[in-house]
Amino acid sequence: MQLMMSGLGALIMVAICGLSAFFIIAEARRERGASAAPKQPTGVSAIGSQLVDTRPLSLDEVFPGTAIRPGSSAAPYRIGLAHIDTDCAVATTGTLGGLLDDLGCTQVVRASLTAPYGGYQVTAGIFNLPDETDAVLIRDQIGRQVEAGDGNLAAMVSGRPLTQVGWRDRGHFLLYCVITRPDGQLIRDDDQSAQRITAELIESYLDETVIGRRASSP
Repeated sequence: MQLMMSGLGALIMVAICGLSAFFIIAEARRERGASAAPKQPTGVSAIGSQLVDTRPLSLDEVFPGTAIRPGSSAAPYRIGLAHIDTDCAVATTGTLGGLLDDLGCTQVVRASLTAPYGGYQVTAGIFNLPDETDAVLIRDQIGRQVEAGDGNLAAMVSGRPLTQVGWRDRGHFLLYCVITRPDGQLIRDDDQSAQRITAELIESYLDETVIGRRASSP
């Protein structure tokens, strides 16, 4: 009997120690997981996904009026045609459209523009993706598909095969522009007008003005 009681007491002590260790380990894991959780950058959480940013894009929000001005000192870009579609593939070529559909792209808002520099023709727009992970995936895939010749971003004006494209992600959006020369010739990498157009439309206007305004709105 004494041996049985001693053995039972030992089992109880082991169980208590094991249970205590379980709670200690669980608490340590919880604290480690909380400290390792990624923090959203300022201004991004509001546009991190369509679950939070539920309001669809509109033409008035992205391309209001007959011209846009990227920044207070930039010359205006004249808007020729603005359009909004729920079929995101219409703004692409090749297999890129299928990837956008598979990821659940809900909108593409785009416009054909005439740049104030040398008459360059531009298509600029925004794809509305479910979340920022999808936007990053599309951002990376565009580069791969363009390089491989499998897909590309399309200009609204047909018959202009020689284009230069630029793009970037912001929150759950993918911002882009497609630039063509008025003479239809190939745009060189060191073309300063094309570089300026890309910076003004994607970085200054679509990113800082349009999406920036949405990110800071309540």
